[in-house]
Amino acid sequence: MLPFLRSRLLWVTLVSLVLVMLAARFWAGGYAVRTVLGMAGASAIQYSRVEATPWRVVVHDLEFRVRTQDFKSRRVTVERDTWWMASLGRIRVEEAQIPVVLDGSDRDPWNWTSYEDTGLGDEPVNLPFQTLDLSGELIVRMAALPDRPIAITLEGRPKGGSSWIGSLVAEGVGFHLAGGGSLLRAGQELDFQVNSASLDLGVWSDYIQHLVLLPGGTWRMQGRLSGVAEGKVTAKRFAATARVSLREGGMKLANRDIAATGAEADLEFSDLWKLRTKSGALRLSELRVGVLPLREITADFGLWGGEEIRLNTADFSALGARVRVDPLKFRLSQRELMATLNVSGLDLARLPEIVADLAVPLTGRMDGSFPLRIQDTGIRLERGQLRLRPGQVAGMQVNAATLLRSGAVFSEETQAILKSAGARSLPLVLREFSFDLRPADIPLGCTARVSAAGDSEVGPLSFVYHVNGSVERHLAVFP
Repeated sequence: MLPFLRSRLLWVTLVSLVLVMLAARFWAGGYAVRTVLGMAGASAIQYSRVEATPWRVVVHDLEFRVRTQDFKSRRVTVERDTWWMASLGRIRVEEAQIPVVLDGSDRDPWNWTSYEDTGLGDEPVNLPFQTLDLSGELIVRMAALPDRPIAITLEGRPKGGSSWIGSLVAEGVGFHLAGGGSLLRAGQELDFQVNSASLDLGVWSDYIQHLVLLPGGTWRMQGRLSGVAEGKVTAKRFAATARVSLREGGMKLANRDIAATGAEADLEFSDLWKLRTKSGALRLSELRVGVLPLREITADFGLWGGEEIRLNTADFSALGARVRVDPLKFRLSQRELMATLNVSGLDLARLPEIVADLAVPLTGRMDGSFPLRIQDTGIRLERGQLRLRPGQVAGMQVNAATLLRSGAVFSEETQAILKSAGARSLPLVLREFSFDLRPADIPLGCTARVSAAGDSEVGPLSFVYHVNGSVERHLAVFP
C-alpha cells in the first residue's frame, strides 16, 4: 500500500507543479522582464501585456527609463531552445525608439561634459543572449531643437566561443551610416569599421552649431560631408582614425552679408576620440564679404582636441592683390576671430569698388598688413598700414578747390599751390602714399590717416587727411 500512496503523491505533486507553472507563466514573463531591465539600471518599467512560455516570451509596448531618457519598443521577443539554460536566447526588438542626446541636454543643456565615459570593462563578460536583432529609430535630441529620427537596423551574431560580430545601418533625412564591428575576448575589446557615412550640412546646420560655436553669430551651412573610419576600444584605450571629405560646401552668416561658396576639404583624423587631425587642405571658390569677393582661397588647417582650429597657412586674391593670412589658433568657445592679413599688390584703381564715397581716381599698387576682427557686433579693422610699393609708378587726380575744403592738413607751400590752381584738376605723380589704420598718434575721434606726397604740373604737393569716426562706415564692404 505504501508504494501505491507514494505513486499517487508523486503524480499529484507533478500535476500541481504543472498547474502552478501554467498559471505563473503569465506573470513570470513580466517578472523576468522587470528583473533583467532593473539589473541594467532601468526604472519606470511598463508594458501592455506579456505572452510567455518557457521557450518564448513576447513583451508588447515596452517602455522604461534610463537616467532621464525614455526608451520604447512596440514588441520584444525572446526565444530559447533550452529554457533551463542561463541565457535569454535569441532577442528581437521591433520598432524601438532610442534617444541620443548629443549635447547632454537631458542633464545640463549647455554642458556636454556632464556625460561620463565609462568605456569597456576590464573583466570578461559573457553576453546573456545568443543573437540580437533590433530595428527602430534613434531619436536625436538637442536643447531647443526638434527631435530628428534616424531609422536603424542592428544585427549581432556569435563568432567562436567568446566573440561576436555585428552590423549597423542608419538612415535619416540628410544622414547615412553603414558599418560593422567585432566584440572580442568576452567583451574586453571592440573593433569597429564605418564603411560609409554622409551628412547633409544644410539639413543638420542648426544641430552642428549647437556643438560648434562659429565667430560672428549664426551661420547657414550647405554641402555634404562623407567619410570612413575604423578603430579599437578596450578598457584602457580608444584608438580610431577617420578620413572625411567636404564637397559643394558653403556658408552664410545670418546677420551679416558674408557668404562662402564652392568649398571643398579633405581631412584625416589621427585620433578620432580626441578629435585631432593631420593638416588638411581647404579650397574655396569665393568668400564674399559685402561687395568684396575673395577668390582662389586655399588653406592648410587642422583640429586639435575638438576645441581648437589651427590655421597653418591661408591665402586668397582680392582687389588685384594676393593676401596671406598669418597662422592662427581659434578656440571654438570664442565668440570672435582675429586674423592678420598681409597684402601684396593691392590695386589702387579698384578701391572705389569697396570705398563708398571715394571720388579721387588712383593708380598704383600697395603692400602692407592689418588685423581683421570678426565678432557678433560686426567686423573691425585693427591697427595696421598699407604703403605704396617701392619703385611703383602711382598717380592721383585731385581737384585743388575740393582738396582745400576737405579738412586735410597741408604745408604752407602746398596750400599756396592749391590756392593758385583755383578749381583745376591736378594730376599728381605720387612719390609717397600710405594708409594707416588706428595709429597711436591719431587725433581723438579719428580712426585712419591718409598721407600723400607727389609732383604736379604746378609744383610738389603733400597732405595728410584724417578719417573721422569709424573707418568701417566708409567701406561698402561692411554694409
